[in-house]
Amino acid sequence: MRRPLPEEYHPSLQTYVDLVKGENIIKILQDQILTLQSLLTDISEEQEEYAYAEGKWTIKEVIGHITDTERILCYRALCIARGETQNLVSFDENLFVANANFNSRSIYDLSHEFCQAREGSLALYKSFDEEALNRIGTANNKNCSVRTLMFMSAGHVLHHFKIIKTKYLLD
Repeated sequence: MRRPLPEEYHPSLQTYVDLVKGENIIKILQDQILTLQSLLTDISEEQEEYAYAEGKWTIKEVIGHITDTERILCYRALCIARGETQNLVSFDENLFVANANFNSRSIYDLSHEFCQAREGSLALYKSFDEEALNRIGTANNKNCSVRTLMFMSAGHVLHHFKIIKTKYLLD
């Protein structure tokens, strides 16, 4: 599968698309499941609820946010692939995290939930033919193709992996 072309998405989405190296987006999305599990393996209980600054999320909340976003991007991809022409509304990630109670759950549970959500996304993405992948719709008042949403999903996770490694897991 090829990378999305610049005309397939709004320029503001470029950051997440650019984080993804390579074109085999299905393999990249699959590999992120193992990468997340590996990343979280050695996190102590103290680290799980650590926030690196006032008002920042804990690692548990970051993992929950990644899962919420996975579901939303997959939903958007489904809608656009099926021909939806309505603008798909944005979401307030801070409101979602504030109302999710992620810190009351185990890191294992949150990681497992992400893996299940990603597996569901992959099942859907593998079903798309070239016509569906190329279909462009509107989400959050920005044009994007189904293919772009798949790359955004991977890029969003890569973005947060980097934050976890640089802001939370300091030696």
